[in-house]
Amino acid sequence: MKQRPSASNTSSVFRTARAVVATATLAYAAYAAPALALTSVGRWVFRPRVRVRPAGRIVLTFDDGPAPDSTPRVLDALDALGVHATFFFVGEQVRRSPGVARDVVARGHDIGCHGYHHRNHLSRGVVETRHDLARAGATIEDACGVAIRFFRPPYGVFNAASWSACAGLGWQRVLWSRWARDWEERATADSITRGSTNGLVDGEILLLHDADTYSAPGCYQDLLGALPRIVGYARRHDLEPVRLSDAL
Repeated sequence: MKQRPSASNTSSVFRTARAVVATATLAYAAYAAPALALTSVGRWVFRPRVRVRPAGRIVLTFDDGPAPDSTPRVLDALDALGVHATFFFVGEQVRRSPGVARDVVARGHDIGCHGYHHRNHLSRGVVETRHDLARAGATIEDACGVAIRFFRPPYGVFNAASWSACAGLGWQRVLWSRWARDWEERATADSITRGSTNGLVDGEILLLHDADTYSAPGCYQDLLGALPRIVGYARRHDLEPVRLSDAL
């Protein structure tokens, strides 16, 4: 005849289970903590680069490329404006369009890493995250022939693995001070201009996108309409767009 578990044994099992859950929760919270760098409060703790020292300049940064249909058009627009910028490349996009990636460098722009796959780091484990960054770095540097200095995670979300890996790879962690939501389907040249310029001050880092691979189809076309207006506004206010490497 089977004995029923005693009340004390059942209570002990529940206590153990609660302890396991609590430990796992704390471990994940610690792993996810660098994601708080995306918030204004978290930036005081983790200190990613979100601005450059004020000196009459701003930095235009572009994520998610390179793409063969859009990136060359963004490059042409920047050439016409006499502006150099910083491009955060996705490794899988560089693998597909290495010639476009090399052209970005040839035209005098900075490059940074945006991961190999464009996936939120909160859904990635330690080994997967580190492998993604190492693979991205190797792919981008092999294609472009220059060393990476800057890293921005997909969606601006770090985990503990990607935050610490940057130190080992010698990459500066870069987010932004403002975005114009240019990746959204509802974005227009007017909304991108307003979001990029309203209250713009010395030393800001602007987040823009040169590709629509992970965004609303064709959204880069509205960006192209906004770029001359953004640069014109900045220059009227004595702010010159420069590369991150120039500002640092």
